[in-house]
Amino acid sequence: MVKLAENERVDYMYSDNLKIIQDKDAFSFSLDTLLLAAQAKAKIHEHDKVADLCAGNAAASIYMAYFNNAKYDAVEIQEEVASQARRSVALNQMENRITIYQKNVKDAGQFLQKDSYDEVVVNPPYFKVPQGHEVNPDRKKAIARHELLINLEKIIEVASGLLKMKGKLFMVHRPERLGEIAYYCLKHDLSIKMVQPYVSHRGDDSNLIIIEAVKHTAGDGLVLRDAIVVHDADGEYLPAIQEVIRESPKAKKIHDEGAKYYFYVLLCQDGSFYGGFTTDLKHRLKMHNSGKGAKYTKTRRPVKMIYHEEFTNKNLALKREYWFKHHSREWKEDFLKAQGISF
Repeated sequence: MVKLAENERVDYMYSDNLKIIQDKDAFSFSLDTLLLAAQAKAKIHEHDKVADLCAGNAAASIYMAYFNNAKYDAVEIQEEVASQARRSVALNQMENRITIYQKNVKDAGQFLQKDSYDEVVVNPPYFKVPQGHEVNPDRKKAIARHELLINLEKIIEVASGLLKMKGKLFMVHRPERLGEIAYYCLKHDLSIKMVQPYVSHRGDDSNLIIIEAVKHTAGDGLVLRDAIVVHDADGEYLPAIQEVIRESPKAKKIHDEGAKYYFYVLLCQDGSFYGGFTTDLKHRLKMHNSGKGAKYTKTRRPVKMIYHEEFTNKNLALKREYWFKHHSREWKEDFLKAQGISF
């Protein structure tokens, strides 16, 4: 069972498919995070390696991971926010695919492997801090919004260092800083290939952009896309935005009617644990207790099923099984206790 602090709540993303822990009084994820994640996930392949810098409570990583089997490393400097990220990842059963580092992005090259990431996703602080400028008195909000601990160039430099050849950087930012972004990208071997502007209403100036840059490639070929309009005249989200924040009825129907796969945990007669995969929990338990389930459980009967998780993707369930099996006994006990399981 994931515990919440007194000032925390659980919110939902992409309809009610994804859970995210947020501080009631601090900086929560917003639409720009989901727009960035949606733009990036369209280019992420099943076995890619993705770094999420300035990750906050890992909303972008959790959103992207819902659509693929890629591996994510998310970096967030603030201790409380990183804790929210870890617990949010656990709420969504993604611990085997998303790793949270409570570190400074400046130092990412020291704990993440350089030249190894297929994509780097960044939602950085948007604003500089000129001398004498007043920032938000809430330190957590100020760090999220202003370049107090890292600046734009350093973020781009670190991202470039992590990316492999032809790897892609996705960044959301303010359009008034596009010139700086382009300059620092070129300086650090990244070429911007796409700029996607967003406007609140048709006819407004753009108030948000997402850029896609590629490492070590020619500097030409940039595509400036037509602006995506966020709101209609009544202030409601338009269809392009609805697709990002809510699961469509068609997608939900496919999801609901799809096959179900399970990762499960058995408590064996000798007190040991066994993690497995199945499409039928009742039948699988019967097979284990008849001696036909697995070599390991054959000599440790009777066994009791004490925990299971449901997936609509076979690979995710299998990865979850592999992840569980390759941890120590102590870790498995802690994991099960955290789910409220007594044994």
